[in-house]
Amino acid sequence: MSIFRTVETRQRIPRLILEKRKGVKMTTTKLSNDVLSIEIQDFGAELHSIKKDDVEYLWQGDPDFWARQAPVLFPIVGKLKNGSYTYDNETFKLGGHGFARDQVFKLLESEADEAIFELRTSRETRAVYPFDFRLRITYKLIGNQLTVKWEVKNLDDQEMYFGIGAHPAFNVPLENGTFEDYRLTISPAKSRQYIPLNPATGVLDLSQKHAVDQNDFTLTRELFKDDALVFETPEATEVCLSSTVNDRSVKISWEDMPFVGLWSPYPAEAPFVCIEPWCGIADDQNTDGDLTTKFGINTLAHGKKFKASYIITIN
Repeated sequence: MSIFRTVETRQRIPRLILEKRKGVKMTTTKLSNDVLSIEIQDFGAELHSIKKDDVEYLWQGDPDFWARQAPVLFPIVGKLKNGSYTYDNETFKLGGHGFARDQVFKLLESEADEAIFELRTSRETRAVYPFDFRLRITYKLIGNQLTVKWEVKNLDDQEMYFGIGAHPAFNVPLENGTFEDYRLTISPAKSRQYIPLNPATGVLDLSQKHAVDQNDFTLTRELFKDDALVFETPEATEVCLSSTVNDRSVKISWEDMPFVGLWSPYPAEAPFVCIEPWCGIADDQNTDGDLTTKFGINTLAHGKKFKASYIITIN
């Protein structure tokens, strides 16, 4: 199915549910196959549900812990030092994780097992991000896997600088057990670079980056006392959430994401954990704020496209 073919979506998709959320009319698109069923909201093009055997795997959002579920992070990942950046001698204020998660995407096309969403530049985005862009997100079901594809196109007449990332949260426990019955396992088993976050500011301390040999993490609340665990992943990587009390698991795998964050709120005893592959990352605490030299930033020439993807495997 071509992602460049725009269709009349309301005529083709009977699986739409209209909702009201914070004064915005929300549209939820449902996809399914013989194994999985998922829901995606046009607000943020955010995953809203992932079910197998009528078991909900995706965190359902609760403002007492974290109201979001699986936001798309764009055009930055994480927080900026002092909440701002500079570009072409101008300063822009931009909140953590960018603005895409709070924008209504257009549903371009949908079939029973696939949907494509699009976000383009607007007056609102130009106020905080001085580039013309097109962001397309594709969700595709195949068996027990959900593939998520990102495509960023630079529509500007200058180089474009951006980050993009995923932030899906998964229920813990899955069906039964306790938080501590579950673990996160990073593969391949190898030493990788760990980058500490400053929990007070949410930015990185690159001066303290160091190699860590641990690849298997039993979930405890204390594991996240210093905010997210952030690792460099320069090669194909997967992270699996599993337990000792049942056979249910979630695995996220990717080929081309240079970073991953693992997070659950602390000290709140939230019943979820996030597995977050990123093409971008928070500011370093010693940054000068220049977007063009930001650590982990992606550069895209005029008219060019950036593509990345990850796979969620549900067992």
